[in-house]
Amino acid sequence: MWKIEGIPASAGIAIGQIMHIEESVSDFSRVVDPSEISKEKERFLAAQQVAETELDALQERTALTVGEHQAEVFAAHKLMVQDPSLVDAVFEEIQTNCASAEAAVETAAEAIASMFASMDNEYMRERAADIKDIAKRLVRILQGKVDDVQYTGILVAQDLLPSDTACIDFDCVSGFITALGGKTSHSSILARAAGLAAVVGVGNVIEKLNNGDMVIIDGHVGQVLVNPEESVLEEYRQRMLAEQARIAALAEISHLASVTIDGHHIEVASNIGTPADMKKVLEAGADGVGLFRTEFLFLDKTSVPTEEEQVESYRAVLTAAPDKKIVIRTLDAGGDKQLPFIGGLKEENPALGLRAIRLCMVYKDIFKTQLRALLRASVEGNLHIMFPMIATLDELLDAKALLKEVADELTKEGVPHRADVPVGIMIEVPSAAVIADILAPEVDFFSIGTNDLVQYTMAADRMNEHVAWLSDYFQPPVIRLIANVAKAAQEHGKWVGMCGEMAGDSLATPLLVGLGLTELSMNARSVPMVKNLVRKLTVEQAKEWAKQVLILRTTAEIKGKLEEINKSFEL
Repeated sequence: MWKIEGIPASAGIAIGQIMHIEESVSDFSRVVDPSEISKEKERFLAAQQVAETELDALQERTALTVGEHQAEVFAAHKLMVQDPSLVDAVFEEIQTNCASAEAAVETAAEAIASMFASMDNEYMRERAADIKDIAKRLVRILQGKVDDVQYTGILVAQDLLPSDTACIDFDCVSGFITALGGKTSHSSILARAAGLAAVVGVGNVIEKLNNGDMVIIDGHVGQVLVNPEESVLEEYRQRMLAEQARIAALAEISHLASVTIDGHHIEVASNIGTPADMKKVLEAGADGVGLFRTEFLFLDKTSVPTEEEQVESYRAVLTAAPDKKIVIRTLDAGGDKQLPFIGGLKEENPALGLRAIRLCMVYKDIFKTQLRALLRASVEGNLHIMFPMIATLDELLDAKALLKEVADELTKEGVPHRADVPVGIMIEVPSAAVIADILAPEVDFFSIGTNDLVQYTMAADRMNEHVAWLSDYFQPPVIRLIANVAKAAQEHGKWVGMCGEMAGDSLATPLLVGLGLTELSMNARSVPMVKNLVRKLTVEQAKEWAKQVLILRTTAEIKGKLEEINKSFEL
């Protein structure tokens, strides 16, 4: 037996035999006769049309089998296939170098992918995989090939591209291992959505794995055990059975209220990306929606979504659970999520650039349209509006002023809307956490976004393996900032929640409750476990634990203390 270390992308245990994803073979002519140039351009355009049709079908199938949010990648791929810059690059290669359509696609895509791969931002670097996926599809179509391989067991690949994963029968596959990727890569997101164990970023060691090798994936810690002894296999089989039994037992009681032993209700909500995700929210027993990421209504569009289109989406979420609290975050675009209809902004460091509320206050027409749609939809349920990436009091006041301006316009027009929609902000910039006491009087609630808060506090890209040890929400300065936000909210009588990855980590639950958070929002799969843990706590005991954690000096000490606390519960 030997061991592989990687990034734990999707929690869980999987046991099975290795099956490598087959790489495409470039068995085609690289050049053509000059008289064939026009024909090669026509072949490309025909392949482009077929690819668009395939992507429409893949989006529909993935939406039905995995979820609307996961299917949106294929809408983005369709836009990339249609992108004039790709078409121009392919045509230029055919015209200038007498390249075949296949060779032109490969050359053009490689240049564009290299550009993405060289960017500082992890999200943008991972778009290189999308470009390669598109090229792979176009070349396959040009060659007249059909991908009909039936994959089973544990899949291994350099990176699982969206078109690969969309064709997988999840009843036959139990886990993923990839050389590349991080927690935000497509394969990781898909694995979590499908409930499959996954370890990514293991490097070229996958070349030592052979089809048929027996492996154990431990997605909790990011380990792969290759050809383990029977005793080890049996140990993990028992762990798998226990895990499955626990998940089933939690599902049975997920409808119970998340009330502590001493009678305090901690809202356990869910994060969503599209209205279709509401089905999973309700099935999981969530108390509501703590974060609706509205940017997914914008990112795959070639023009600004109309006010009516947005009203329809917001109403769909609100009417799906009219009695539950629904927190809708205003557009969080820019930076690593460029809007096609605005165009890419030239920024040296997009993560520190014109994004979220900063972008919205520059493109006020887009922002006002969204605010109008939100207020119009507010009559359908318990809407809460949340502004992202607020860093200063001035930003908050400006955003609130624009919201009031929109409300006044609707009133003059006689358009029905709620005048009492609660307004809050995400705390994801350290400056906001530091001045939480100044911001609190101007909001109805705080929601802490730990993913960015950690990155900005520690000055460490969480997907950069060289500084991965710094990118941890159990770092003492992060815990202290969370405590500061919670204290400010309590002193001003405002509720405070969390909608980052930390909220769904059961190891953190006792600490967050003890610090004073009253709402935790996470992916739907984590809801039953966190609700169950909340029901085993007392707030008074959790407060005492939080005091003990706040004086600890290292991440290791904090994790050790929380592991000790959690062992006292039968989860």
